[in-house]
Amino acid sequence: MRSRIYIVMTIIAILAIMLALILLKKDKLTSLEQRFDPLTQSYAFTIPNLQRLAQANALKAFECQTCHKEIYDEWQASTHASALQDIQFQAELAKPDSPKWLCLNCHIPVQNQRESIVTHIKNENVLEPVAEVNPEFDPQFQQEGVSCAACHVRRDEITGESYVIGALGTSSAPHPVKTDKTFLRQTCLRCHDPQGEGITKNLLCWFESVDELAEGRKDLQERTGRTSDCVDCHMPIKRRRLTITYPDLPTRDSHMHHWVGGGVPKSFAGYDSLIQRGFESGLETKVYLAQNIVANVDFEVRVELTNARSGHYLPTGDPERFLLVWARLYDGTGHVLQEEKYHIGQEWLWNPARKVGDNRLKQGETREWNVKLNSPADLTGLQLSVSVLHVRLKSENARYMMKTKGINENYLPNGQELVANAIAHYPFASYVFHEEIHLENGMKRVFGNKELIQLSKQEQGKKLEERGY
Repeated sequence: MRSRIYIVMTIIAILAIMLALILLKKDKLTSLEQRFDPLTQSYAFTIPNLQRLAQANALKAFECQTCHKEIYDEWQASTHASALQDIQFQAELAKPDSPKWLCLNCHIPVQNQRESIVTHIKNENVLEPVAEVNPEFDPQFQQEGVSCAACHVRRDEITGESYVIGALGTSSAPHPVKTDKTFLRQTCLRCHDPQGEGITKNLLCWFESVDELAEGRKDLQERTGRTSDCVDCHMPIKRRRLTITYPDLPTRDSHMHHWVGGGVPKSFAGYDSLIQRGFESGLETKVYLAQNIVANVDFEVRVELTNARSGHYLPTGDPERFLLVWARLYDGTGHVLQEEKYHIGQEWLWNPARKVGDNRLKQGETREWNVKLNSPADLTGLQLSVSVLHVRLKSENARYMMKTKGINENYLPNGQELVANAIAHYPFASYVFHEEIHLENGMKRVFGNKELIQLSKQEQGKKLEERGY
């Protein structure tokens, strides 16, 4: 009897020790510096709290506009300014397994924008943060998303005072300025070039654009002797004075701060300034008919797609983005007789996330899509349309997203309604090409940018089942 009691007690003791070890391991604290490399994984760290700029007494973007009004207006229309209020981002942030603090490091990257400062993590599977209250939190600054300070303001490690990093430098500024072109041209990499392993099983912010650019740069240098980086395309040069308050300053080359990217804005209102902000698709599309159209005889359409103007793959960035090439044959009443689609992008499986396919267009690559269509007996009014859409969010994923609960309305005011009714507020896709061919007489019309924008705006409020993506 005693031996049985001893055995039971021993088993209980062993189980207790094992449980204690499991809990200890689970709650083991790991500093950010131990878990992430500050040099190659800078996205895991916030920009330390910044002080207001000496003399100018400014830090936030709306204060910068006092002198830099034109640049401020460009930034305000950009996706950087709405990085925190992005409807899709806030829906992703509300997911139970989302490492929220890590995602926010790129969408509100300055510590002053954060209620708390993460110093350690525990529970490696979900990167549970251990944080302390931030006494320098500024809720107004938080709403500015990726503000001017994210790229242009840093803190002196010795004095603790803030200074502006500029590309040109001046002695006239009412605040300290340090000139560092290299830093500014590389600051994009902090968020757009995350390095390392996939840190949670479904976190997909592992963009490959910089590696793609390096591949394209090598080819460009071999062909032309020139090189390029993100700034060359996404921040074109404009000749101007940097400030409206110092008329004696010289007119110089400065970079635009629009960053239009793939042309899918964060709101439908964003389409109104898309052309003004310099959007031009990197894709070049040509449509050819292989033969004359004859009643009751199948005919072939050839669509030629070229990545003509992008230094990276098309599409790039978010792995869920893709190009949808869409051919539709209409009868004389506008009824769709036949439609065919071609998908250009990445394919992923989930839990855990893993890429299983990738047919994106490389730099300079031309690809043909040949589609066979069935000609009807009556050719009267017969029309063919070929469209290409840059899709950010397909309907299947949007339907799931719109059911998301627990939106943080401190980040996105009225966020729960905005997510639930995203079809009215959030563009899922933009038309980047559209051509209509009247097959009865051979007349063709290729839509210009203004017409493409109007097509894109017509997607607002459209039911998910009525979309083609």
